[in-house]
Amino acid sequence: MGQNYKFLRDLALIFFGAFFVFINFYTSMTVIPLYVMEMGGDEFFSGLQGTVFFISGVILRLYFGPMADKKGRKMPLLIGAFVFATTPLLLLMVSSYWMFVPIRIYQGIGLAAFLSSSSSFVADIVPRERLGTYVGAYRLVITLALLTGPAAAQLVIIDYGFAACFVLTFLTGFLAVILIALINASPLPGSEETSTYKNMLSALQDKTLWPIYGGVFLLSLGYGGILNFATVYISQVTDVLNPAIYFTYFALAGIAANLTMGYISDRLGRKAVVWPSVMMLAVGCGSLYFLPGNPGILILSSYLAGIGFSGGIAALVAWLVDKAEERIRGTVLSVEESCIDSAIALGSLLIGATGAMVGLPISFAVVGAITFVGALALAVTKTS
Repeated sequence: MGQNYKFLRDLALIFFGAFFVFINFYTSMTVIPLYVMEMGGDEFFSGLQGTVFFISGVILRLYFGPMADKKGRKMPLLIGAFVFATTPLLLLMVSSYWMFVPIRIYQGIGLAAFLSSSSSFVADIVPRERLGTYVGAYRLVITLALLTGPAAAQLVIIDYGFAACFVLTFLTGFLAVILIALINASPLPGSEETSTYKNMLSALQDKTLWPIYGGVFLLSLGYGGILNFATVYISQVTDVLNPAIYFTYFALAGIAANLTMGYISDRLGRKAVVWPSVMMLAVGCGSLYFLPGNPGILILSSYLAGIGFSGGIAALVAWLVDKAEERIRGTVLSVEESCIDSAIALGSLLIGATGAMVGLPISFAVVGAITFVGALALAVTKTS
C-alpha cells in the first residue's frame, strides 16, 4: 500500500509539475517570435533566436543528461523548472531584440536540464510492461500544456499586452518549482561511479539506437518549423484573429494520439506506430503550402501534425527505453532530447532563412518533403 501511494504521489507530482513547465515552454515558443517582431526584428532573427535556444540546450545537455544518471533525476528537474520559471522575468526587461539572445541561452539551461530528466523519471517508476501506455499519458500532459498555454497567452496579450503574459507564466513556473521540490527521487544504484564521458559515449555508440534517434530527428524537424513559424505564417496569410488556434487543434489531435498510440505500440510494436506517425507529421507540415486562400488547411494540417508528433514521440521514447541499458537511460534520453532540439533548431533556421528568400509556403513544403522522404528511407532499412 505504501509503495503504491508513493508511486501515485510521485507520478502526480511529475505530471502536474511538467504540465506547468511545458506551459512556459510552449508559451515562449509561440509568443517570443511575435515579441521579436514587435521589438523590430524580422523573420530571420525570429528564427535565429529560436535556433540559439535549442543549440544551447543541445550543448548544455552534454552535462545535464549524464547528471540525471549520476546524481538522480531531482536536481536537474529542479534546475530546469527554476530556469523556465524565471525566464519570463528576464523577458520583461527586453528593450532591444538583440537582448533575446542571452535570454534564450539562459533558457537553454532549462531545456537541457528538465526535458530528458522528466522522461527518465517517468520511465524509472512505471511498470515496464505498460511503458508505452504511461509514456503516452506523460506526453498527454505535455500536449495539454500545448493546448492551453499558447492560446491563453494570445488572449492575455490581446487584452493586456506582453508584460501581463510574462507575469502569468512566471507564476505558473513558480508553481512547477514547488511541485518538483516535493518529488522523491534517488540516484540509480552505482551511478556515482559511472563517468559522464563514458555514459555519453555508450549512448552515442550503440548502433541499435541510431534509427530511433533518426526518427526523433525527422519528427522534430517538421515540428520545429511549425512550432516557430505557424503563428507568424497564419497571421500573415489569413484573417484568423488568434493564430495560436492552430496549436489548439494540434493539441486536441495530440490528445487522441497520446491516449491510443502508446497502448498500440505496447501491443503491435514500436515500428508500427513510429514511421506512419513521422510521415503524417510531414504531410501536416507540407500541407501548409496550400494555406493562402484555403483557411481550412489550417485544421487539416494541425490534426495531421498533432497526431503524427504526439503518437510518434510517445512510441519513440518507449522504444529507446526498451533498447537502452538502465544505467545510461537518462543519458540516452538526453541524446533523444538533443536530437529534438537540434532538429527543431534546424527546422526553425531552414524555414526562417528560406522564408525570407522565397516565402514561407515553399519553406513548409520543402521541410515536409525532407521529413517524409527521410522517414520512408528509415522505415525500409533492416536496422530499424
